[in-house]
Amino acid sequence: MRMLRHARGLSLKGLYRVAHVSVSALSEYETGRRRPSAEMARTLDLALDASGRLAAMVVETPHATTAEEGGEAADRVGHAVRAPRQIDARAVDALAAALAAHRRADDDADPVLLLPAVSAGLAQVQRLATEARGQHARALRVVAAEWTQFTGWLHAQARHDAEAVRLLTESASQAVQLGVPNLACQAWGFRGYLERQRGVPARITRAFQTAAEVPGASRLHRVDAMLNTVHGLGLMGEKRQALDLLGQANDMTTNAGADEVDPASYWLTPTWLRIPMGMAYLGLDRAGDAAQNLRAGLEALPARWQGAEWATEYRDALVRAEAAA
Repeated sequence: MRMLRHARGLSLKGLYRVAHVSVSALSEYETGRRRPSAEMARTLDLALDASGRLAAMVVETPHATTAEEGGEAADRVGHAVRAPRQIDARAVDALAAALAAHRRADDDADPVLLLPAVSAGLAQVQRLATEARGQHARALRVVAAEWTQFTGWLHAQARHDAEAVRLLTESASQAVQLGVPNLACQAWGFRGYLERQRGVPARITRAFQTAAEVPGASRLHRVDAMLNTVHGLGLMGEKRQALDLLGQANDMTTNAGADEVDPASYWLTPTWLRIPMGMAYLGLDRAGDAAQNLRAGLEALPARWQGAEWATEYRDALVRAEAAA
């Protein structure tokens, strides 16, 4: 909010005149001393011409169907912060729901604007995971590993490369220790995304190969990683190896549809695989096949995802493929 206000050359008093919200309340929202409602966030969005960015960042109280239930969930998380060794299942669920809301916001908000809130949440959940004991400690540590991965993903999109590498490597290690192979696979996949932005084919290939080789990962995760590896190998000029791997991925794709979609990788569905398939063909200089798959994959995305920051590289890839076809 402060970044948006400064970008528009407004003081707090200037924003008060536009939004008709008291200066004291505005100050408390900016410093985190007070939490805006979704309705207030929409009001501020309009005042700052923010296209819904602030509203997308508001995490409504998880599992709250009534005010009483919302207060109870918030109280449980508050109690967990004060007494992490006594954390219970409801507090873990509330933290997981908060992370899920951040993920949904990433589908249509600027990742740079999400980072402050997500990073603050990461620091808190990591502290809780370190201090937690008892039967719910492992579940909390899984949430912490997922939060670490997601924060690394936001840094990768923002091109904070060093921090992205650190967090994604940390989350992959945590996932292996906790026995959550899909999370480890996805962390390496996000690392591959970052290397693709850097434009280093050997590193692209290495990251996605590592993802594809994570023991126990689902077929959906492995096929996604294999197709992205094909893209990297194609860029390296290793066409024969790329074609062999593409054949293996195609064989697995038929059965991958039987896998359950992982809630932490909710976008990874059989339909989504058309996008990495398009990238694979692009790396192999088969522009027509690339364009066909990329177009089908992008058109199948929910409308609000199609303009997401992370979708930019796929939209650009489609333009290149269509021009070359």
